[in-house]
Order: sequence, then C-alpha cells, then structure tokens
Amino acid sequence: MRKQSLFLLTLLSRLLRRTPSDLTVETQGIEASMNEGAPMIYHGSGAFGGPGQMFMMGGQERPARPYPLDGLPGLAGSPAGLATPRRWQPRRERHPNAKASGDSTAFGYDSDDSSLSSNASGSNKSGEKGEESSRNTERTSNGHYAGGYGQVREWRGRRGRDARPQRRIAPERYLNGSYPFQVKFTPDDLLNGSKWDTLSQEIWDKFIKSQQTEETFRKKMNLWRYLFITIKTIFPRYGLYVVGSTMSGFGLDSSDMDLCLYVRPVDELDPRAHALLHLNYILSYIRSFDPNAELIQAKVPILKFRDARNGLQVDLNCNNVVGIRNTNLLHCYSRLDWRVRPLVALTKLWAQAHDINDARHRTLSSYSLTLMVIHFLQCGTNPPILPRACEAGGDTRRQHNRTTLAELFLHMLRYYAEFPYDKMAISVRAGARVPVGVCRSARAHKNDPHQWKLLCVEEPFDLTNTARSVYDPESFDKIVSTFRASAARLAASRTLAAAWPQPQR
Repeated sequence: MRKQSLFLLTLLSRLLRRTPSDLTVETQGIEASMNEGAPMIYHGSGAFGGPGQMFMMGGQERPARPYPLDGLPGLAGSPAGLATPRRWQPRRERHPNAKASGDSTAFGYDSDDSSLSSNASGSNKSGEKGEESSRNTERTSNGHYAGGYGQVREWRGRRGRDARPQRRIAPERYLNGSYPFQVKFTPDDLLNGSKWDTLSQEIWDKFIKSQQTEETFRKKMNLWRYLFITIKTIFPRYGLYVVGSTMSGFGLDSSDMDLCLYVRPVDELDPRAHALLHLNYILSYIRSFDPNAELIQAKVPILKFRDARNGLQVDLNCNNVVGIRNTNLLHCYSRLDWRVRPLVALTKLWAQAHDINDARHRTLSSYSLTLMVIHFLQCGTNPPILPRACEAGGDTRRQHNRTTLAELFLHMLRYYAEFPYDKMAISVRAGARVPVGVCRSARAHKNDPHQWKLLCVEEPFDLTNTARSVYDPESFDKIVSTFRASAARLAASRTLAAAWPQPQR
C-alpha cells in the first residue's frame, strides 16, 4: 500500500507540469516497469524533439527488478520518455544521400539483452551498412524525417547473419606481381678480354634463350590456381604448393611444373601408402582432362599428367614437404651470384643432350644436378663462390671470385670427372665432401643406409641420397665418362658445341 500511495502522489505532483499525451506515455512506461512479465514497451522520442512513438515487443519477459521505482527521480526536468527502462532511441541520422536498405525488418536487434542495449544506443554499425533494417525515411521541407519512425511495426528477430565472405582461396601475388627471375640484361663482368670471352658469351646466350620466361611462369601459376581451387572444392583439407625450379629461379622454359599435395599425415599409416591413397583420389579427377595421366609408384610416388591447353608437364607428389624447404634454399642460392643460374641451366641442358638427366632411366634428376653445381661452387673454386647451406640466407662476407663463366663450366666438368665417388658424397649442407660412411650412418627419419651406392648426393634437409636412382653400374659409368669426354673436348676447342654430343662418323 505504501508503494502504491507513493506512486499516486508522485504522479499527481507531475500532473500540473505535463500534457495529457506526455502523462499517458510516462504512466504506461512506469506501469511497464512495475508489471513484471508484461510486454516490454520501448519509447522512442521523436527525431529533433518531436512526439515519441511506442513500440511493443511481444513475447518477451523482463527479469524481475529489485527497485521498480528507481527510475522515477529522474523524471523531474527530463524530456518525455528518457527515463523509461530499456528505451529505444533513434540511430544517428544518415546523410541525406545515404542509400536505403531494402530490408523490411523494423529493428536490427538480436534476441540477447546485450544486443538490445548496444543497438538502443545507436551503435549498430552493421545496420548502418545496409545489412539490417530499412528506415525508408524522407526529409521534409522543415528538415524533419518522416515515415521511418512514425510507423508502428511488428518486431521480428534479425535474420541470421550472412556468412563471412570466403577468404581468397589462391593468393594472387604470384599472378599480379612481376616475375623476378627472368634475366634481360647482360652483367658487366661477363667478358674480361680473355681467351674465354667467346665461350662465356655462348653460355650466356644459351641461358637467355632457355630460361623460364614470364609468360611460362604465368601459365604455370594459372594452372596452379585452377587446380588449387578445384581440389579445395572437392577435398577442402588438401593443400597445394608450387615447388621446384618454377619457384627457385633455376627453371628452364621447358621444365616440368612440380606440385606438392599436402595432407595431414596419419601416424598409424605408412607415409608412402598414405601418399598413394590420396594420389589415387586425385588421379580419378586428373584423368577427366588427361586420360594418359600416370601414377608412378616410386619411393616418393609421383602423379604425372599434362595440361594440353598450355603444354605443361606436371609432377604431383603427396606430403613431400621437404621440397618446399629446399625450394627456398635454392632460391637463396640463385640470388647470391649472377653466375649460379647460367651454370645450372647450362648443366641441365648439357645433361639432357647426353641423356643423363632422367631419374626414371637410372640417371640424374634435375635436382641432383643443381646440387652438384652448387657443391662445385662451394668446394671446387678458390675462393669459394657460394657458402654452405646454413649461411645461404644470410649476408656473409666472402672473397670475390672473378673466374669467368666459361672457366667455371670447364672446371666443373673436370671436378666431377675426377671426383672420388666410392669414398665421398656431395654435400651442400656441409659445403664440403662428406665420407659416404658418415652419410649411411646419419640418423634421419627417411635415411636408408642401402640407398648410398654408386653416386651419392646428400639432400640438405632429410639427409637422404637424391641420386639413389643411379644404382646401375652401367648408368654410373655413362655419367662419369660423359663428364670426362666433355671436359677434354671443351678444353681443346673452347667452343660450347664441343661439350655437346658429337655426331657419329
């Protein structure tokens, strides 16, 4: 009874100051605060001080308040409706040219109280971007807005939030950025006036004509992007990486494109069996555009297929993530000295001409040839041109070696013509010759002592033998004899044609 008496006295004391319409509004607001469980009423004071409107929120109950009349003292001297609990206030006015949203939802409220309070204070930024309610307001001649706040609408919960925009699947930086590897200018110290200038110029010209062009690089990146998006659509958990000479800087215009399919490894499953399982999944899709696609079940399984549209040969492996690391390492080496890339390119072309650049035919892979050239520039020159692997990414100070490009190619042929293959292994990691016995006993997850046989080239990261395909004595003798014969002919004539296979008489 005491609360009701206080309510009546307070209401009567304000009667002389209020208009009937204001009194009605405040009475309803106070009654709403006292009546627990009644429909909630939000008072909207009109824009620019105009008359307010009431919006009923049906089907919602307010939790019990311990002090139902604690809002009454604030009535004195305050505009109509500002002390009503859980009031709705208009959002900040838009610019007259702001684009109205097409949604007919009355409010942008969530069903939780925190969202109601934040939106009531005008902090709903998503609504201002046109994702929520439509006010459909029009400015009148006296500067007021009409039509949006003057309509009583049934309250509806906000529609489910739209899914966040999908992240860009394939990075565009490789497609939009300029290709940094194509050389278009001749270095100043290519020629020094010596007897080797003619051969150096021949080597440089052959490199310029055979290097991977920007057009080929973009074709490979577009193919990778297409495969990436398609594979991610079918197998969302797969990752696809471009590795090998395409990204390291040692690519030729005729080089294959190497891709690494990454799948989360399973501890209980053999890595090779796991790779074959997933490559078989991809094979069924690849054969839809290349019926001649082939899965080579080697120690590291490779799926070989051809993109007939761009004329690209692709080698796809699964979970051979060491390729990502050694691609970065070779990229660092390619930028340390301008002579590195021409020597690697020329060595690949020379090996292809002599038919000793195919691991499937028990000869050297392109990766092994690249490591052999880098090792020669570490150990076969004085002073060394390249550092060991752990120093390739840093700024190391080395004595400058001014040996010409022609002399370096000749010395490299001689280096491997006389190399002690039965005792030593080629190691870029150590930047030195390493005893074969040490390589066999190295404790590494993938290292197999039986793979260190005739020709040994240590992989810098997993310590395996990248030249393990050379296990046949006949193939090994062919490789060594090719180094010896080419070095002898090149030293005698100092012309690049002498290093290439000679026609049969």
